[in-house]
Amino acid sequence: MAESKPYRAPCTAGSKMSKYDGEVLPDPTEYRTIVGALQYVTLTRPDIAYSVNQLCQHMHVPTYVHFTAAKRVLRYLKGTLTSGLHYCKGPIHLNAYCDADWAGNPDDRRSTTGYGVFLGPNLISWSAKKQHIVSRSSTEAEYRSLSLTAS
Repeated sequence: MAESKPYRAPCTAGSKMSKYDGEVLPDPTEYRTIVGALQYVTLTRPDIAYSVNQLCQHMHVPTYVHFTAAKRVLRYLKGTLTSGLHYCKGPIHLNAYCDADWAGNPDDRRSTTGYGVFLGPNLISWSAKKQHIVSRSSTEAEYRSLSLTAS
């Protein structure tokens, strides 16, 4: 991966990975190692949180498609080494933003929640995770997202 070209985005727009995508990897150890390391990178790089969340959902039975997506995230990180969280002085106002994709997982139809909490201009908390319950509407998925963000 040292000689690979960097990517401009960690995942393709609207990409949803299924457990049925492609042929299963014969030895998933390398995939699990890469994705586990990417989980730690999300501590300072919230821009890859959604992509890593998608990759983590396939840790038990990864395929070649999932492995290619993991390498794409690595190539994105290579091209954005100077990016990350930078804290600066500013007014102290608490703002939170959230969103959900209703029935976004093609396998179990559960929604994914994402949120970011800012203290002034500084991002202090963020998450992207699958909701525990299948929502019956996009409104219900958004309300669950809002509830998780507020708590």
